[in-house]
Amino acid sequence: MQLTLKSRPMLRFRIQPLSLCQPRPQRGATAASPAIRANLNERPVWPGKGGKRTEPQREGGDDPVGGKPGQASPVKDPTGASQQGMGKSSTQFGPRCIDFQLNGSASVTPAELARIITGLADLTRLEQVVKVYGHNFDERHVSAAMTRVAKSERDNQVAMAQGMMQELGVLALPGLSKMDARCLSSVLWALGKVGGPVNPDLVQGILAYTKEELASFNPFDISNLLLGMANLQAPTDGIIHEIMDAGMRRLPEFKPQDLANTLWALATIGIPPDGPFIDGWLYFATSQLPGFGAQALANSLWALAKLGIKDEAFTASWFRVATRKLPEFNTQNLSNSLWAVSKLGIEDDAFTAAWLREAKVKLPGFNAQELSNSLMAVSKLGIKDEAFTAAWLRAAKLKLPEFETQDLSNSLMSAAKLGIEDGAFSVAWLSVATRKLPEFNAQELSNSLWAAAKLGIEDEAFIATWLVMAKRKLLQLNNIGVTQISAAILSSDSWAIATEFKAKIAAMLKKGE
Repeated sequence: MQLTLKSRPMLRFRIQPLSLCQPRPQRGATAASPAIRANLNERPVWPGKGGKRTEPQREGGDDPVGGKPGQASPVKDPTGASQQGMGKSSTQFGPRCIDFQLNGSASVTPAELARIITGLADLTRLEQVVKVYGHNFDERHVSAAMTRVAKSERDNQVAMAQGMMQELGVLALPGLSKMDARCLSSVLWALGKVGGPVNPDLVQGILAYTKEELASFNPFDISNLLLGMANLQAPTDGIIHEIMDAGMRRLPEFKPQDLANTLWALATIGIPPDGPFIDGWLYFATSQLPGFGAQALANSLWALAKLGIKDEAFTASWFRVATRKLPEFNTQNLSNSLWAVSKLGIEDDAFTAAWLREAKVKLPGFNAQELSNSLMAVSKLGIKDEAFTAAWLRAAKLKLPEFETQDLSNSLMSAAKLGIEDGAFSVAWLSVATRKLPEFNAQELSNSLWAAAKLGIEDEAFIATWLVMAKRKLLQLNNIGVTQISAAILSSDSWAIATEFKAKIAAMLKKGE
């Protein structure tokens, strides 16, 4: 089949060999098949993430690990460097340049169109291809285009990428029944990677056909599928255990990145921390740990901490491998790995020493949340290192305006636990925190006032604003928060804040009892 368009100005693209998902025979309609409508605007929308992929997830209270929209994802591109492409076989083309004319006289075969799609790294050009040729896309073109959008998106192109995914979602629905395992998993991964409003019929349709095809999903497909489900916060009832059973049968084939991505996704989804899959994962991951990269090492330990799983054989091997590879850790890997170590309550002197050396050098590159999380982990582990503290304070002072409420609360509480007193940091912290106090939740209000009392920080503007916010959220303060305030503030002679404020706090707490 030839696709021919009328003459327009020419765009040139280099075509590279790439394998595509295999076309499947048309399956008969089933009860689970999605209803297909023409316009996404007529459909209810899936809430998804509402933005860029954000893993690991930010947690409340004492579980602060996370990424914010716009920051680099700790999970590498699942379609990554292995060049596994989109399927199991391909028609090979030698690299060549063709005259691809969006307005013009070039003839493009479906296979060549697929090569053009996968060779584009610019969303604007890909958008042109979708607009001109989208009506001719089959399921392979749609899957390739959605994957390319997810891999090509830049920070300033979020809205554009999400709009393209909605257009491609309309094109994907009619072809779901023809998609193989690679196409189904890649489409779901791409939807989760880009985020934004997602058609629920599309997600439910993918999961319905996934059930039929699970036997053909390889480890790469399984990890992609789970990453998409985790990022979309898709409902897992009726399928998650089937996916884990399919994964269990193929665990010996999992590569290090498949293992790390799968466990990260399962931890984000929130599976129970037991069962044969977890036991099998620990067995095979422990033997393959020397092959884990920095990101896979950090993500796997983060996932185990999130699930509350402590395995001596795995952690012993993890410490040996991670200590050797710490120079390869980026700032998020460093922050998340120490958070996981502190969460699991495991320690290794060699790892700690190596981590401190690496972190001191890279602290200027830590973002606000990484700074907060790293100090919280250091305080939990009881690590006191003057050089690290000095480097942390320098970096944190510069980025305090970027701290969110949980970062502010956790950082001051961690500083209080470590006995870090720095006048310049306290002044800068008070300035930012007082302005953001209306956004603090009850636990953050409690923690921040406890830390201020512990450090002897006195500021009438901060306390006055704190009282107003605390009165509004008093009922949300849990017993630990109330006890914390009472013990650390009302009975503390070391905090010389005006007696009238102590009396107001005491009256407020008494009223809330």
